[in-house]
Amino acid sequence: MNLVRYLMESRGPVNALRRLPTIARRFGLSPQRMERALQEFAGIARGHGCKPTLAVTAVLLERYPDVFRRLDGAAELAVHGYVHTDYSLLDDAAQSEHMERALSAFRSLEISPLGFRCPYLRWNDDSVHVAARYGLVYGSNRALAWDAIGPDDVGQQAWDAYEKGLRLYSAGEAAGRLSLPSRINGLIDIPASLPDDEAMVDRLGLESADRAVAVWTRMLDMVYERGEAMTLILHHERVAMLGRALEAVLQRARAQDPPVWAASLGEVAAWWSDRLNWRLHLERDGDGVYRVSGPDADAAAAIVRGVETDPPGRPWYGDYRLLPARGFTVRSPAAPVIVVEGGSPPALAEFLREEGFVVAESGSEGLRVGPCATFGEDDKRPLLDTIERSGAPLVRLWRWPNGARCALSVTGDVDAMTLVDFLRRPLEV
Repeated sequence: MNLVRYLMESRGPVNALRRLPTIARRFGLSPQRMERALQEFAGIARGHGCKPTLAVTAVLLERYPDVFRRLDGAAELAVHGYVHTDYSLLDDAAQSEHMERALSAFRSLEISPLGFRCPYLRWNDDSVHVAARYGLVYGSNRALAWDAIGPDDVGQQAWDAYEKGLRLYSAGEAAGRLSLPSRINGLIDIPASLPDDEAMVDRLGLESADRAVAVWTRMLDMVYERGEAMTLILHHERVAMLGRALEAVLQRARAQDPPVWAASLGEVAAWWSDRLNWRLHLERDGDGVYRVSGPDADAAAAIVRGVETDPPGRPWYGDYRLLPARGFTVRSPAAPVIVVEGGSPPALAEFLREEGFVVAESGSEGLRVGPCATFGEDDKRPLLDTIERSGAPLVRLWRWPNGARCALSVTGDVDAMTLVDFLRRPLEV
């Protein structure tokens, strides 16, 4: 998909033409304005202990090498295609050619990207296979839309424009899905969180920073309650409008206890790659006494409820207490494990283990789940909700380092540095 087709599908010809003067005002004829915006973006994030991740269309590295040399180190740079096109329409061979050219541009600046985000969040299986084959370790292409705003907040016309964008991005509804990294064809995929800045300003009409603050902080509150991951997207051309909203989200994150882990996508991917291989183990050590052992990693944490432990741990969130995952003793009249009933698919038990629970075989004592004939993405959230509501004694390896309640990544897509770059994009396919 080139820019013309994108604008026609996304907005319609009339709205696309109306938007051109706005685009002209945002971009200058030289890269200086956008470089200042990028440095401001990185500065806001760094001021709150967070390294942002910026996905850069690699042709821009060839045009403005000094800009990105200065930016490297202040931000994590990722691949945003070689040019800004719809990679979901390209096969393996074409995407391999684009990736080779993109990585060559990065190598010329001695930058080694770890991940990628496709333009328009549009990708296919070949996108993932190619990225893995070329040594990338993560992607951020799945999109989840949070119900932090609704049609009553903006009016029907604006809401229709927003929903049109969600369809373009093939966005799922966060209410029914887990907003967590997952392994897809060998890569760690970290879902993007919507609405992003483009949706809020150009679709929903939320040009006021105060309204953007309300939406993004509400999203963070939802993620925090669920203990999941928020991947905020802010394009550099809107930093002047929404930089205060970014600052408000980061301030909100820093004020939380338990803390929010503010991390780059590369840091999240590295942690989750290790985390997927970690398991808690539980052995009976007498009547109602169990020894728990876990990964030998300083940042790995376990949470418990409804049991006594030695050491006692410390209060964490809700009814849970926090302990180092390496090892501790549990006293509980009921085994703090989950029993998957026979006849359930293996994916159910594997998901529970990846979520940090101790899973026992059918016939053991513990909290029973299943049986079920199938288990897929839409079943994960209801299952976790059922376990949480049960009130059963539990021991669990937690998701995030050092007992952080949730994760927050601040990201942006850099696909044009000047008005000329933006207008050239229809020719770059």
